[in-house]
Amino acid sequence: MSFMKSLLAGAAFALVGQSALAQDITLRLAHVAPPQTTYQSAAERFAANLAEMSGGTMAVDIIPGGTLGDLSQLWVQTRTGALDLHLIDIAAIIAMKEASPFLVLWTPFLFSDQDHFHRYVESETFKRMMADAEERTGVVYLGYAGDRPARALTTGNTPVTMPEDLKGLKIRTPEHPMIIGAFEAWGAAPTPIKGSELFNALKTRLVDGQDNGSVDFVGAGYAEAQKYYMPLDYIHSGVGIWMSPQRWASLTEEQQGWVKAAAGQAGEDGRELHEAEVLKAIEDMKALGVEVVQPDVDSFRFAKDAIIGKMEGGPWPQGLSAEIGGL
Repeated sequence: MSFMKSLLAGAAFALVGQSALAQDITLRLAHVAPPQTTYQSAAERFAANLAEMSGGTMAVDIIPGGTLGDLSQLWVQTRTGALDLHLIDIAAIIAMKEASPFLVLWTPFLFSDQDHFHRYVESETFKRMMADAEERTGVVYLGYAGDRPARALTTGNTPVTMPEDLKGLKIRTPEHPMIIGAFEAWGAAPTPIKGSELFNALKTRLVDGQDNGSVDFVGAGYAEAQKYYMPLDYIHSGVGIWMSPQRWASLTEEQQGWVKAAAGQAGEDGRELHEAEVLKAIEDMKALGVEVVQPDVDSFRFAKDAIIGKMEGGPWPQGLSAEIGGL
């Protein structure tokens, strides 16, 4: 080969190398939960799936713990393109006012169990609701990334079996009007606190209890400050992943397929792990000295009808709660 041909071949190789390198993409994914929770494990499953499906050309930088802001701020960043991916409880899409029909998912005891919730996220009802939210907000729903344990109740000093036992107790809640309304109906003093601040709030007795599920309760270390765990299981849920419209538009059709497939696979894998994770978390909390107290769940159910009576036909269409409840 002549010197000129060698020079041209080297230049071509360099250009190909630069082109391939330019195709490598790192997506920034943020969530508000501590790094030892189901949020983080779902994010890690998604990241691993995407790396494999893309042949290593797409990576995910996971930023947990609300480092980039609270959930409302993360939604704003996702909508404007400042953040590529937002992983959050599906029902937390209500932080965008255009997605207010999803407020129905926070109705206490709307779902009978986790299988009922699965039927919902696979239903035409869910697809219709999410398509409307995507059109109104611009964010792109990639898929269901994993189950969350049902929301339970924990306290530091007081076992709770009936709503009357909650009277006067300060219970940390997320900033959701439905959960706040439920605990008010049960006689507690709901106290909204960011997830990133909850551990310190429990340790310093700023609040008496909280309502996360078993896996997150153990993983985040809340057992250090809580003595009683009540499997009230009044809300069933799971996490989803959304992408900014700007980042979505920048991807090729093949890359768009990869990110959706990676999210879907994360959800399938998460379902298989979920039951075992919940059982292990219960055993772990017992080993840490937390007492599991069985509440009289039926005595708490009145909050469902009370909330539906106030909200139906407002944030969500008339009859939607019954439609979901009947799935």
